Amino acid sequence: MAVQDEVAWVLETIRSNWPDDWPADDDGTERLYRVNRDEPEVLETGRREKSVEFTRASALGASLGSRIPEVAGPDNRRRVTTTVDCRLKGLTSQGGEHGHIDSSIHAKQIALYAQHAIQQELSYPSVDPEAEDIGRVAYHTVTVGDPADRSQEWQDEYFWTWTVDLVGYETIGQ
Repeated sequence: MAVQDEVAWVLETIRSNWPDDWPADDDGTERLYRVNRDEPEVLETGRREKSVEFTRASALGASLGSRIPEVAGPDNRRRVTTTVDCRLKGLTSQGGEHGHIDSSIHAKQIALYAQHAIQQELSYPSVDPEAEDIGRVAYHTVTVGDPADRSQEWQDEYFWTWTVDLVGYETIGQ
């Protein structure tokens, strides 16, 4: 058995609830790769790495930001807030460049699509129903922070960041 994996849940939810066709070339070659930065693994290729060659695809990455438990009752029940840090990075395709993002507006659109995909699961997200009870959190709410454009910090890359906060109660073992 395994423990809950909120990062994997975020990346799978983004893909399964994506509001349009997944970004791809006319021939169907995918041009947006999801990266589990904690493992590390690029989900579209199965390769064990934290980065993507941006001439091949843009990267939508996620990693565990924090897990904050706090006592929430006389029975030592704990309310847990788990934060997953997300980011989109990629190069421009304008002017014959080898990236796969058309413009800053296109980068913003991709970030907003990822946000929208998570927002489809706002109440009672089912994170890893087969995971062990120890450490399991029954989440009741998920919220997504607004994507922030941090592209000005990077020379030739589009770079957007946002957070996903999952809130729930930890299972108390008997």
